[in-house]
Amino acid sequence: MSKWKAIAFLGIAFGVVGVGWGYAQQQIVPGFYELRIYKTLPGKRDALAARFASRTSAIYARHGITNVGYWIPQQSAPELNIDAADTFIYMRAYPSREERDKRLKAAQSDPEFREVVISQERDPEARLIVKAHNIDMLQNGTYSAVSIVK
Repeated sequence: MSKWKAIAFLGIAFGVVGVGWGYAQQQIVPGFYELRIYKTLPGKRDALAARFASRTSAIYARHGITNVGYWIPQQSAPELNIDAADTFIYMRAYPSREERDKRLKAAQSDPEFREVVISQERDPEARLIVKAHNIDMLQNGTYSAVSIVK
């Protein structure tokens, strides 16, 4: 009879470990998002998109910043001061506002970021960005399709 108790105990133990492992594998949705809307100099939107694709997004990822998505508007929205020809939009995600501040500071201190972004934006002849708008956001409800691991 003690043999069956040992087998039952092992079965329960494996079950508990399996459930714990399953919970650990679940995706965690960051709790803080940023929507960034950039107005570029005329004709520079695609160069900014290329800089994000080739370098900037990888720098962010290296510092624990989740690149949710990058978009190019397909029509202008004058009431929002958005001209599709010179607007670039993207979203980043973080576990919290405090983590955002910490991770962005680390990314902006990264030598590659300083070389690729800061030095170019300080050069009047090479800069791409006229203005950046930042909108801080929190996810609302469980009906969102966004699910990001971080």
